[in-house]
Amino acid sequence: MPSSNYLFIHVVILIFFLSFSFSLAHNKSRKSIPSPRQNNNVDYKGCFSKIYAFGDSYTDTGNAHSIGGLKSFLGHAFASRSFYGSTTNLPGHRLCNGKLVIDFLCESLSIPHLPSYELGTSFSNGANFAIAGSTLLSTDFFGHLKRSHSLMWKRNPVSIKTQIDWFNKFLIDVECKSRGENECKVNMNDTLFWIGEMGGNDYARIYGSPIASRLLTEVAVGNICSFLTTLLDKGAKYVVIQGLPPTGCLPLDMSLCQLTDRDQMGCSASANSVIRAHNELLQKRLIEIQNKRSDCMIVYADYWNAYQTILNNHKKYQFEEPFKACCGAGQGAFNFDLDTLCGSAGSTTCRDPNKYINWDGVHLTEAMHRNLADLFFHQGYCKPSFDQLIRKKKGIQ
Repeated sequence: MPSSNYLFIHVVILIFFLSFSFSLAHNKSRKSIPSPRQNNNVDYKGCFSKIYAFGDSYTDTGNAHSIGGLKSFLGHAFASRSFYGSTTNLPGHRLCNGKLVIDFLCESLSIPHLPSYELGTSFSNGANFAIAGSTLLSTDFFGHLKRSHSLMWKRNPVSIKTQIDWFNKFLIDVECKSRGENECKVNMNDTLFWIGEMGGNDYARIYGSPIASRLLTEVAVGNICSFLTTLLDKGAKYVVIQGLPPTGCLPLDMSLCQLTDRDQMGCSASANSVIRAHNELLQKRLIEIQNKRSDCMIVYADYWNAYQTILNNHKKYQFEEPFKACCGAGQGAFNFDLDTLCGSAGSTTCRDPNKYINWDGVHLTEAMHRNLADLFFHQGYCKPSFDQLIRKKKGIQ
């Protein structure tokens, strides 16, 4: 049984990393990564004119940075190099060495990359409201836990409520300004809503606490569904919702858990069991909502199986390192050291991030995001498939 110190260190570091990766992203390899293959049967271009995105660090393109989230815990080195995404000239701050799944989605639909809500000046093609470190449970809930540490950028996290508030304000000030409610809803027909992964930060924050993960799962999934219903009531017709990835396969979890704590993928079985339960309940609830809202199309992006497919066939996807972090320290099986995080003195960056699934111990590389996007949008790893969503939008039988 892990000691209390072990549990405390685990939750603190996981929260820190899920919220913000202090990657300097000085990628030595400038190889261009091709965009996902275009579907041969349906042309995605022009299908949607806008995308509105929500989520956490796997989707955030600058909001956390702009609200003061990316504070330097590593001294002047981080402060002087506070940008992300070295393989691209895209504006914003991505917790990755390059593009995220949301960026590849925009490219597949021929929509300009989304500006983050806090940094953007023009939202003619949509906006990204995702915030790294976001939770599904309320800020007050985590405040009552009274768990704090210097590595937490905020003792009380920003919850999904902030993204909802931002979106409502955006509708009033920008999207629906000078328009009636019905006209605004009709305008949403040409918009794709993307709800990126949410919930990982919630599970990280209760790790080692007396709160049962099963109870958290019920509330967390319930909050996702409430958020979805809010969007549908405001006129959303086409929504894609990501499940959670197998976080037990991340270098952080694998380097901290016991060697006997392994599942069939070679990852932390205890961590992945929680994620699997979350995804199963989420899919069940989404089907229930879809059955009540036949005028809309709700798509589940199967992050778990997409990730597992790549992991189990990593050589096929040109990955040489399925578990080791590209940016980190300590070498070993995971190149991850709690005392020398990515971007700090003593950490190094691999020669070719394209051969690594993981970037910094928690966040993924651009190459991994590219392959995940291909599976989501072109290989049937959405339920119903993304191709079916496009066909419905275009009225193709």
